[in-house]
Amino acid sequence: MHRCSLLPFAFGSICLAFQASAVVAGAQAPFVKTLYTVAPAKETSWAQLHEPLSDADIAKVNLELLSEGNKDAAWELGLAYMQGLGVPQDFAKAEQMFRIGAADADKKGMVGMFYADGYFPHDLSAVERWYSAAGRPQDYFEIAEAYKAAAQTDKSSAAGDYANATRFYLGLLKQTGYPEVRRAELELGNFVIDGIYSAGGDPSDRAQNLAWARMIAQELLGQKEYQMAVEYDIGEEGLPKDPSMWLRYCERAAAYNIDLAQHFYVEALNEGRAHDFTGYDAIAWTQLSSQKMFADRPLLKAMTSSMTAEQSARADEAYQALIKTHAQYGAYYVHDDPLRDPDETALAAMDQDDPDVQLREAFNLEKTAANDEQTYQQVLAIYREVRDHHDTDARFVLGRYALYGKNGVPQNVGVAEYWLHEAVRSGSKPAQLLLSTVERMNQTTNQ
Repeated sequence: MHRCSLLPFAFGSICLAFQASAVVAGAQAPFVKTLYTVAPAKETSWAQLHEPLSDADIAKVNLELLSEGNKDAAWELGLAYMQGLGVPQDFAKAEQMFRIGAADADKKGMVGMFYADGYFPHDLSAVERWYSAAGRPQDYFEIAEAYKAAAQTDKSSAAGDYANATRFYLGLLKQTGYPEVRRAELELGNFVIDGIYSAGGDPSDRAQNLAWARMIAQELLGQKEYQMAVEYDIGEEGLPKDPSMWLRYCERAAAYNIDLAQHFYVEALNEGRAHDFTGYDAIAWTQLSSQKMFADRPLLKAMTSSMTAEQSARADEAYQALIKTHAQYGAYYVHDDPLRDPDETALAAMDQDDPDVQLREAFNLEKTAANDEQTYQQVLAIYREVRDHHDTDARFVLGRYALYGKNGVPQNVGVAEYWLHEAVRSGSKPAQLLLSTVERMNQTTNQ
């Protein structure tokens, strides 16, 4: 099964007791805020004697421990003062306690999150200060996200906040092997498409702008196509399982650099369910993934540690060919993908409302666009169109392909209706028109 599962993250020893609705000053709508419970920093005889302890009792114990220099007690008191648990709510004292008790990157990052998420009064300088103190790539990404959120909330300060967000996104590009690097590039792609940021007007700057814009368009379409692959894998009401269609969309999502799609494509290669064109495709794709994610590097080492020099050379050749594919064709297309290297006539004959085709055509224009303003704006418009309408368009064209048995998709009216209904639920008017036609045809046939 190829479902994606989300795992909860633990923050040290903090217990997330329950959730309650809260409204943050300046926010447009209520949001759910987690209550962080407090506990004695260590067991004491008084605490054992008086169990169960109230929040006030816990604060009493921690104040005594703090007087003895216990930093964990300071952390617990910071949580207490921030939320008014057993002590009056006092943000200044909470800040003071956190300065003593936030002794590692995890806790410093948590305090940054507290400021960003509204546990403290709005203070972007505090968000930046605490996350910077934590100093990890994910912390710098959260600073950028906080500035971006502020820009979207308060238009009067948007220019400065967007500039600060951009500064931190660009700073992350100096890192390697962290997921936040790619996330920063994707956000810069959004900023380029929306006219918030530009690397500049020189050909090399325009090329960079277009590369980022293509990344976010491919990312969103690839995520949608991976979701479609999963639906084919597990089967849904009205959509029978189809391993070949799962592979088709998993390969396309992998071509667009979607991590989960690449993971399960490697799994399919290792199990012989996908064609290994070079004999080393699994290793090449794992090496590609390891460039983004440190976690994949031990897997790559395990796959390559016992190879001979000749095998290592061939594996590297397969990887370099994958990198070259992306440079030449704009994505990591597998060898038999029709979008890998179509001539102009073949590409022009493809459905022009297919977002995959649109991305391929836009990439073909990128070199010209770097030196021509009109073409540059044309390519940006295509990437904007795919980014904004990938959800409806991808399912609509798949429904149409299934209806007519086109583009390698088996003809199946029931499957066509499934995807057209999905597109209609996403707001596709073309899908609604085509679905109405199909329903009228069905009524005529059944009469």
